[in-house]
Amino acid sequence: MSSVRMNARTPVGVPEEQEPASGRARTNWKSKERITATLMALPSMIPLVLFALLPVAYVVFLSFTRYNGVTSPQWIGLINYQHMLKDESWWQSVLITLIFALGQILLGLPLSLFLATILNSGLKGMAVFRGIFFLPYVISIAVIGVVFYFLLRPVNGVINGILQALRIISVDVDWLGSQGTALASLILVGVWSTFGINLIFFLVGLQTVPKELLESAQLDGASTFQQFRHITLPLLAPITRVVVVLSIVFSLRSFDLVKTLTDGGPAGQTNVMYTYLFDYFFGTDRGSQYGYASALAVGASVIAAIVSLIYMALARDRAVRSQASGTKEGTR
Repeated sequence: MSSVRMNARTPVGVPEEQEPASGRARTNWKSKERITATLMALPSMIPLVLFALLPVAYVVFLSFTRYNGVTSPQWIGLINYQHMLKDESWWQSVLITLIFALGQILLGLPLSLFLATILNSGLKGMAVFRGIFFLPYVISIAVIGVVFYFLLRPVNGVINGILQALRIISVDVDWLGSQGTALASLILVGVWSTFGINLIFFLVGLQTVPKELLESAQLDGASTFQQFRHITLPLLAPITRVVVVLSIVFSLRSFDLVKTLTDGGPAGQTNVMYTYLFDYFFGTDRGSQYGYASALAVGASVIAAIVSLIYMALARDRAVRSQASGTKEGTR
């Protein structure tokens, strides 16, 4: 008479000897599942490796060499990076890039939030304006640069014509050729080209704000501004962090707008990081210096990453402190 040994780990009616076999079967099934998932994801990884990781690795390798595109790369170690640290023109382009990014954030984000608030008010015909505001983001940045070049040129420029018709100016202004106005014009055009996508982000965030909170605050006597400041803005904090990070990355990586609109002029006053290193890659004045240009590219990427990480750390610290203060007020 056979008996089934029972204990706390063995299911009712199942012999104890079958448990290890079922465990091995589950383990084998999970291993096969992992292998299948890896094989299915492998085709999508091949383009990433071929067109992203390998070129980046090659640029990093070239940054340690002296290479003119004709002869074989010659390993020189950290000489390119030492030259970069002493290159005053490079650091001037870094400063201009940071000013360009800061100007776009300080002007573009409030404008996007203001227009998103208007579009979220529920007025008739706002869908048309939503498409109009988003249109600049759809247009190629290079095309925007060419268009605004003709709008801002000193001779027969549309902007000068309008300002003279309104009697704001009496003579033509060289908006892109003057040291005082070239960078300001570049920042304004950058704001115009990117505020549409930021507006969409803020609009999505505004539509997720619970109307019950706003109605309760209104019943308690809070004004529209107080509702916006104490309810809407705190709830928009996650969206705002995303928008700021995207704006920082876009501004620090700006190239096509600067190249088509000012080409770094006048006298390098609007040279950003990527237009400066572009001249070492393909410029005729300095000649092709692929090794040094690669070092500048690595430096630009590191600077963009550092700025983004600093902002994310500050934003996270601020969010933690605000959450902690809210918790203390709640306990009181």
